[in-house]
Amino acid sequence: MKQDIDVLMVIEGEIATTQLIEQVLFAGKEHGIHYRKILLSELSLEDFKENTVPLFVRCGDPGLELWIDCLISANYPYLYYIDDNFWKIEGDSLIAHYYQHPLVRRSLELAVSNAYSLLTSSDVLAAFLRKFNKSTKILTPFFDFSLLEETTSSTSNEVRIGFAGSPSRADDLNILIDVIPSILDSYPNAIFEFAGVKPEGIAVSDRVRFYPHITDYNDFIKFKQTRQWSIGLAPLADTEANRCKTNNKYREYSACHIAGIYSDVAPYQDCVKPGINGLLVKNTSSDWRAAIKLLLDSPEKIQVIADNAYSDVRENYSVEHVASSWIEEIRKLHGSLYLTRSGTLRPAMTRMIIKRNFLRLESILVRLSAIYSQDGLLGLFRKLANRIKRSIRSTDQS
Repeated sequence: MKQDIDVLMVIEGEIATTQLIEQVLFAGKEHGIHYRKILLSELSLEDFKENTVPLFVRCGDPGLELWIDCLISANYPYLYYIDDNFWKIEGDSLIAHYYQHPLVRRSLELAVSNAYSLLTSSDVLAAFLRKFNKSTKILTPFFDFSLLEETTSSTSNEVRIGFAGSPSRADDLNILIDVIPSILDSYPNAIFEFAGVKPEGIAVSDRVRFYPHITDYNDFIKFKQTRQWSIGLAPLADTEANRCKTNNKYREYSACHIAGIYSDVAPYQDCVKPGINGLLVKNTSSDWRAAIKLLLDSPEKIQVIADNAYSDVRENYSVEHVASSWIEEIRKLHGSLYLTRSGTLRPAMTRMIIKRNFLRLESILVRLSAIYSQDGLLGLFRKLANRIKRSIRSTDQS
């Protein structure tokens, strides 16, 4: 009988990626995989048990450097998962400033270079990462169909066209600025819905709806499903960073029985068969307008594409289908724990106690620097004021 394995999943914050990985780890329970989740800022020596497999997910905070140094000193192997090319993120967003900071780069590169296995779900990103770590493995991305609920067919005559994502996707949506008015003029039943972000300059109206950003992934998927979009939009600029992303929108739209229109770029080129399980379009306003019109003029094509896409994702991207590859990597590392580990982490941590406090200060300074770079001094003061208010409110409630 195989020994149960304790997976310690270390994250910097709750985002869609971390919640997705939780789903596949939970699916490993029947195979003896038990996971715990903890924030990097709260990680302690007591979190490492005799059979713990550390799994760091998208971590780059300077505080990570301490733990990686300790793991290296003790010859303690760990896994690291990454699904974005943080080295190639462009623009002036908060996340761009954060990952462009040299201290974050130093911590990130230390972690990915020394991982027992560096895990990703993109062929393009894997090719980039192998310059840091030859042991880079590509794991198929997935969708958890247990998140979906039974729905009844809509009785509305609206044809809803939707997009949901984070505010960082605003630039990608700008390709639709000239498209939306012409579609609304030509198709009286067409409705555009955006959640979290919308194209700049497009006003909210009875036919252009806007919903707040949804942070919880389960609620995010339920929102997509219950809005019963006929068409899902997935515009994506053809940048080096975007080419390293996964086909997340394809999996989500397809699972929710939504016919998707996708930019003709790397994340979608390998999974979308044009006209069969989606449409691939060049990033021009005319091509996006033509693709939306093609589907609006052919309701039966919308249904065929949605059915084919659902079947593809159900067969090839379900958690049940993908979980085995994750479990295999976890068991490989677990098998090497007792062969490579030369001691516990406590002696190494004791030696680095001064560095620990220094790295905590670095972490604070990096985050303040990112906020200042994006929002200036006023934005920095506003952020600090909000944090103080939350702290006071929390104290009053306790």
